[in-house]
Amino acid sequence: MNENFKIALTKIVQNNSEELIQEWLTYFDDEQKDNEYRHYDDFLGFFEECIESDLDPSSDDAEALKHFLVKISDILGEDDFFHFKNSVYTCFLKFPLFKLMEDNALFTFENVSPITKFFEALTSQLIVSILDNNKVHQTTTTQELAEREAPISEIWEGILMVSIVGTLDSHRILQIIDKVLQEIEKKEYTSVIVDISAIFDMNSEVANQIIKLNNTIHYMGVKPYISGITSNIAKSLTHLNINLGDVNTYSTTKKVMKMILEGKE
Repeated sequence: MNENFKIALTKIVQNNSEELIQEWLTYFDDEQKDNEYRHYDDFLGFFEECIESDLDPSSDDAEALKHFLVKISDILGEDDFFHFKNSVYTCFLKFPLFKLMEDNALFTFENVSPITKFFEALTSQLIVSILDNNKVHQTTTTQELAEREAPISEIWEGILMVSIVGTLDSHRILQIIDKVLQEIEKKEYTSVIVDISAIFDMNSEVANQIIKLNNTIHYMGVKPYISGITSNIAKSLTHLNINLGDVNTYSTTKKVMKMILEGKE
């Protein structure tokens, strides 16, 4: 970037920062203005550093500005971040800056070109970064949710417990079966207790999935037990005329543990 223009552009930003900020703040309610003022002031500070780096979108200063904007997106939420009121962040300050350049007889193709290229590159990088963050967050949330909905732990030597929470369908039972099989392969378990007291709705599909899990454990040479048969679940199974066959069912995990430890099963 032309050195003389770089000096002139820096002075424009420094000398007109308050004017720029106040122009952007006109779109906000009074209670929002203090926070937004700080964000915009910080934004201009980052942009000044980018000017010093010749508006190179691959510079460390541009990367710092991008990270700052990603944080602003997290604070405001994506809907507000991409709202017209915050167009300073998505279109950045390009257009009001062009007006100031025109007022100072600096609005030429040679001067406009590096600014346009910088903001276009930075905007693209910002959008990609936000999308990547969303993807990572979604993956993490999905994994955490799966772990919360079917926690697996060894509650006694050789006894594994699986707690199923929520709803149960063919896709989810396959995930649970995979987790149980992985645990069984890690260590020689003699028993697996599957607690279903927190299942939201008992129907024929859910019952079939429970039988499928029970049989999988049995085929691995481990004794399966189904605990958490509440009165509501028992009534549902009876009403639906569902027969769990040879599945060992108990009302509580405590009763299962007592049977196992006393060697009655």
